[in-house]
Amino acid sequence: MAELSARRRSVRGLLPDVALMVGLSGVSVVCLSLVFPPRSWWPLALVGLVPWTVAVCRVERPWLVHWGSFLLGSLFFLVNLTWLEPVTGLGYVALAIYLGLYWPLAAWAVRTGRRAGISPIWTLPVVWVACEFLRGWVMTGFPWLYLAHAFSRHIAFIQVCDLVGAWGVTFLAVMVNAVIVEWILRWWPMVGHRRSWLNPAVGSVVLIVLLAGDFLYGRYRLKREEFRDGPRVAVIQEDFPLSSTPPYSEDEYVIFARYLTLAAQAAREKPDLIAFPETAWSATQNIGFLERPPQDSEELPAGTWPYGKMCHQAISAFARGDYPEVNRIIASFENALNPRESRGQPRIRLPRLPPEGGPPVTVLVGAVSVDVSPEQAYPRIKRYNSVLVYNPDGRQRRVRYDKIHLVPFGEVVPFRNTRVWGIDLHWLYRWLNRLSPFSNGGKIEYSLWSGTECTVFPLEVGGKTWRFGTPICYEDTVPALIRRFAWERGGGRRADFLVNVSNDGWFQHSAELPQHLAICIFRAVENRVAIARSVNTGISGFIDPSGRLYNMVEKHGRLTGPGIIGYRIAALKIDQRTSFYGRWGDWFAITCVVLSAALWAGAIITRWILAARARVAQWFQGRAAGQEVS
Repeated sequence: MAELSARRRSVRGLLPDVALMVGLSGVSVVCLSLVFPPRSWWPLALVGLVPWTVAVCRVERPWLVHWGSFLLGSLFFLVNLTWLEPVTGLGYVALAIYLGLYWPLAAWAVRTGRRAGISPIWTLPVVWVACEFLRGWVMTGFPWLYLAHAFSRHIAFIQVCDLVGAWGVTFLAVMVNAVIVEWILRWWPMVGHRRSWLNPAVGSVVLIVLLAGDFLYGRYRLKREEFRDGPRVAVIQEDFPLSSTPPYSEDEYVIFARYLTLAAQAAREKPDLIAFPETAWSATQNIGFLERPPQDSEELPAGTWPYGKMCHQAISAFARGDYPEVNRIIASFENALNPRESRGQPRIRLPRLPPEGGPPVTVLVGAVSVDVSPEQAYPRIKRYNSVLVYNPDGRQRRVRYDKIHLVPFGEVVPFRNTRVWGIDLHWLYRWLNRLSPFSNGGKIEYSLWSGTECTVFPLEVGGKTWRFGTPICYEDTVPALIRRFAWERGGGRRADFLVNVSNDGWFQHSAELPQHLAICIFRAVENRVAIARSVNTGISGFIDPSGRLYNMVEKHGRLTGPGIIGYRIAALKIDQRTSFYGRWGDWFAITCVVLSAALWAGAIITRWILAARARVAQWFQGRAAGQEVS
C-alpha cells in the first residue's frame, strides 16, 4: 500500500509539469506559426519563444522537457510545412520529425547553462542561432523558417546582415525573448533559486545597446547607398501549377507557346536580358547533347531528343528576333496536339508571336541538360538542372550553369554511386528510389547530378561587360552558396547581379511562395547584390541590394494566387558597397556553434560520463561492502 501511495503521489506531481510543458510550449508553437509570411505577424517573433523557454527552465524532469520539446517542435514544422505534403507526403512527415530534434537540442543547452549559473539571456540566442545554422547544413540542409525571416520587410532592421548574415537578426530577436524570460523567472523563481536582479538588469541594458546599434547601423548603411543602374532585365511569369502524379501539369506544347508569346511582349521593350523560369517546359536542349546522334538518347524517354531540338531551334530563333520561325515550330506543336484521328473534336489553338518579328535579345532559359559518357560505366547518361544562355545572334553558349545544391528526394535520391568502407550502397538507393513519388514505383531513375562550378556569365550592354550568376530555385535559400556566386575568396566581387530562376509550381499557390521570397531578400542584403527572380506561379520581380522589392509581377495588388501572369522589366541596382559577410562568411554562426558545442559537451560530461562513473564506483563499493559482510 505504501508503494502504491508513493506512485500516486509521483503521478500527481508529474501532472502539473506535463500541463506546464505542453501548455506553454503549445503557446509558442501557435505564436511562431504566425510570424512567417504570408501572415507575417512579426511582433510575435519577439515573444514567441518565451512560453517554451519558461517551461524548459521550470520543469524539473529532463526527460519531460526533451520529449515535450521534440514532439512540439515536430508539430511546429508539421503545421508550417504543409505546402510540402502535396509533393511528397512521406518526405513531409519525415522532414518535420527530423527538424523537431533541434528543439530538444536547444533545450538541452539552455538547461545545461542554467545548472552552471548561466542565464538564458546568454545561452538561448547563441544556441538558437547554432541550431538554425546546423539544420541549414546537416544532410545538405533545410534553411527554412529561420526566425530572421519574419523581419524580411523591415529594411533598416536587417541591414546588419552584411556583417553577420541573417543569423544576426535571429540573434537579436531571440535575445528579446530571453530577456523577457529572465524577468519572468525573476518574479516566478523555482524552489531553491535565489531571486536576482543582476541578470535581467544587465541583460536588458545589453539588449538595448544591441538594438540601438542595429538600428543606427541600418540607418547608416541605407544612407550610404551607392546604386547605379545596371542592365535592364525582363522576368517572365506564367501560372502552371505542377503535380507529382499524372498528368503533372498543362501540356508541354501549351506551356512553351504561352511562355514565348508572353516573352515576345517583353522583347518589344528591348530589355538587355530575358529570363525564363527554371525548367519551364522541361526540354533537354543543351547544345552538347543535341550535337550527338539521336540514337545516343535511347535510354531517355521517347521523344527527348527531337523535342529538345525543336525547343532549341525555337529559342534560338526567338533570341535573334525570327518570330516566323518560332511560329512555324509552334504550328508543328499544334498539329501534334490535334492528330488526324481526333477529327470532330474541338481543335486546340496555340498562341502565336507577332509575324513581323522582334528585336534580338540575350535569353536565359532554365532547362534539362544531358551529358552522355562515351564509356559504358553506370550511369552512361547524366542529367542536370541547368541554365542555358542564348546570344542575340541565336547561338547557345557552350558554358552553362548546372545546379549544385540539389533537393534530396525531390531532385536526387542518395546513395546512387556511394560506397562506404568498400560497401556498395546502391541497394539502399534502389529502395529509397521506389519510395519516391517521382520514380513510378522505382521504374524511373530520375536523380540528377550536381554541378561543381558557380558559373558567372558575361553580358555585353552598351560597350560595358556585366557579370551575373544564376542560382536555381532552392539555391537562393543557401547563404554559403549565394556568397560563392557573389564574391571571390579574397573578397573581390564575382557577380554584379544575380538572376534566380525557380519553378514553384510544385507548391501550387501556398505559403511557400512568400516564404521563398522572404528568404531571398536576405541573400541580397548579405551580399549587397541585386537579384532578379523569374518564377513559374510566382513570385517574380526584383530585389535591390538593401532588400527592397520593386517591379513585382502582381494582379490587383496580389503577389500570390491563381492567374497572376505577366512580365516585368527593370534596371538592376548595382551596389558599390562592400560586404563584410561576403568576405568572411558565416563566422558569427560558426562562433555560436562552437559556444553551443561547449554547452552540449558539458552536459555529456556532467550528466552522462561523470554520472556513469559515479554509478560504476557505487556498484563496486556496494559489492566490496557485501563481500566484507559475508
